[in-house]
Amino acid sequence: MSINQILDKLKQSMAGQSRSRLALLGVMLVLLVLSMGRYGLSIYDGYQQRIQNDIQAEMTRLNSMSSLLADAEKHRTGHAVVSEFENEYVASRLIQASTLSLAEAQFHNLVDDLATEAGLNVRSLRVMSRSTQGDITSLKIGVECRGEIEAIKNFLQKADSHDKFIFVENFETRIINRREDRHFNFNAELTAWTKS
Repeated sequence: MSINQILDKLKQSMAGQSRSRLALLGVMLVLLVLSMGRYGLSIYDGYQQRIQNDIQAEMTRLNSMSSLLADAEKHRTGHAVVSEFENEYVASRLIQASTLSLAEAQFHNLVDDLATEAGLNVRSLRVMSRSTQGDITSLKIGVECRGEIEAIKNFLQKADSHDKFIFVENFETRIINRREDRHFNFNAELTAWTKS
């Protein structure tokens, strides 16, 4: 065998290896593109899943808001009923005056009238300290009277059944004279409410 023949065989074998290398390199390139595509697809799937979760959370929130809005009319109606009740019933049972001092004077006159109507002899009426909670002020009047037990009972019933809120908080009865046990001293603290 001559050198030329050996060189030709070597060239042929190298040419065969180049083709094999090129084919192997092509396969590797295809595998690389496929693996990069799969990686990109997995990133896209994760991103798509996050978007789906966000959409689902927003839909849940939207449904919650929609149910609140649907209930708003019911709440508005309930509020209107409560406001009407407050205006018609509660407000009418409060002492109505433009100032607290006028409300106290009106309450003072009311207690005096009730005691007189009941047949009690009013010895003194005194305005006591008032307290405020929110927009309601509690007015207090101390009353000292004399009268028979029926007059005291009548006064308490009139205060209890009056169209204004009147509360008897403390009261005390004492016999004036042991020999005449039908007349009593009557002391009480009465409370009424007014808007502040």
